[in-house]
Amino acid sequence: MRNIVTDVVVVGSGAAGASAALAARSEGVEVLLLEKTDKLGGTSAVSGGVPWIPNNHHMAAIGASDSREEVLTYLSRLSLGKHHQDLIEAFVDTAPEMLRFLEAESDLRFRALRLPDYHSTFPGGMYGRSVSAGVFPTAGMGKWRSALRPSAHFPIPISIADVDDGINVLDPELIGDRLGKGMVGMGGALMAGLFKALIEKGVGIAVSTRVTRLIGDASAVVGVEAEQLGQALQITARKAVILASGGYEWNGNFTNEFLRGPLQAALTPPGNEGDGLRMAMEIGASLGNMAEAWWQPSVRIPGEEYEGRSLTRLTGIERCGPGSIMVNRSGRRFMNEACNYNDIGRVFHDFDPVSFDYPNLPAWHILSQDYMDRFPFLTRYPGDPIPAWITRANTVRELAEKVGIAPNGLEAEIGQFNTDARQGVDPRFGRGLDPYEFYWGDQTASGAAKTLGPLATGPFYAVEACLGTIGTKGGPRTTTNAEVIGLNDDVIPGLYAAGNVMASIMGMAYPGAGATLGPALTFGYIAGRHAASVAQPMRTTEPIC
Repeated sequence: MRNIVTDVVVVGSGAAGASAALAARSEGVEVLLLEKTDKLGGTSAVSGGVPWIPNNHHMAAIGASDSREEVLTYLSRLSLGKHHQDLIEAFVDTAPEMLRFLEAESDLRFRALRLPDYHSTFPGGMYGRSVSAGVFPTAGMGKWRSALRPSAHFPIPISIADVDDGINVLDPELIGDRLGKGMVGMGGALMAGLFKALIEKGVGIAVSTRVTRLIGDASAVVGVEAEQLGQALQITARKAVILASGGYEWNGNFTNEFLRGPLQAALTPPGNEGDGLRMAMEIGASLGNMAEAWWQPSVRIPGEEYEGRSLTRLTGIERCGPGSIMVNRSGRRFMNEACNYNDIGRVFHDFDPVSFDYPNLPAWHILSQDYMDRFPFLTRYPGDPIPAWITRANTVRELAEKVGIAPNGLEAEIGQFNTDARQGVDPRFGRGLDPYEFYWGDQTASGAAKTLGPLATGPFYAVEACLGTIGTKGGPRTTTNAEVIGLNDDVIPGLYAAGNVMASIMGMAYPGAGATLGPALTFGYIAGRHAASVAQPMRTTEPIC
């Protein structure tokens, strides 16, 4: 068995882990970052790479302004009693500082987006809180360049900032130029910038290193046990262990036990099996928010895989574009398809006590030829042949019969929807009223027509939707310093948590684009700085030998 000693051990290489490692290293301590898989970046690297940072210093550049009071008002409206106010305030007060820290300690440069909050019409809602790092060159990662995790969701070097600027993100010259320069976009850009900084500052990095156990108990954590390519490791942490190992969405036992309803697919790297959650439970951590996840309506294309597991793709324009709706097996719409994905996901869990099942599972995207002529649907673009995984029929009734939807219900639903859409209204679900919906809709239209349009022209198309997640939201409870809390509400010395492994401060809510990454980066920053500053934890366990 190999023995290693360092100051701070960080478990996980996503945004939370990288932020924690950078913050701890900036305090002058020795840091070792451990990644379970052979790829760096975790879920963050396959994400859109947009952190939600209220009251950030870039908002003025796009004419937006914010205040502590406004963001707290907004988050309070979304809490439904599930937020812990002290953690929310710690996030709101620290996130702007954290963003400045990242720009000072790395080559990342962020900009505020005109992307509205997900409920921007609520008191305190606005735009500009979501920020983007644009695209970033990978050359600075040196030998680690090939280890950066690729994204199946965002494989080309583009960013949400491009969308904000109205750039044609499918321009072959633009893409070719960026590829030639070794650029990556979205979450890859965020993580490339963070890892370039970690490498330059001398943070130790180890991939293919799975942490299997925390050394210690509820009285103190003093290190970890790990496995690296068949070799057993014992790593002493002079100061602290920071868990940043992601959620538990790929652990079927955990999802069946904890989540409040069915989860059909995970859109994250398959390594997110709840290792950090399991280890925290083993030493008596108190858990919170375990029934929640970051829900995402999704589609599986038959035969697609990612790291040997079924690949599930997220949906955006597929739900928001005019000429597209979603229905359940009765042929009925059951929500505003263009609102944010997390809140849509919750509606899939509506329960019928008479039939004793979930009436909105399964569900289908229903599309008209008008939509298919103008907008992409996942990997199929306008002008491409219709792939076999998209069901096609000349009439609505024929389409319903092919996929198992109630034909009368679907005909009636589309008839009523078309009447309403031609009038520019959606009286049942309010589609076409919120500024967030316009951002992802038809940019050549105006007002409600950006997202609200009839399914007027056949043939008609159907694709089954499933309920996925971009990460779970439950885990060990933490203090405002990101310290893990035990079952008696006492701090477990030497143990911290950040990112999707911790109990999310957002409860059931998703306030805006990047409400996963913003708190992950912020509580990683808090954890790293606090862990580096504390005295060596008292050892009540046997020393590592």
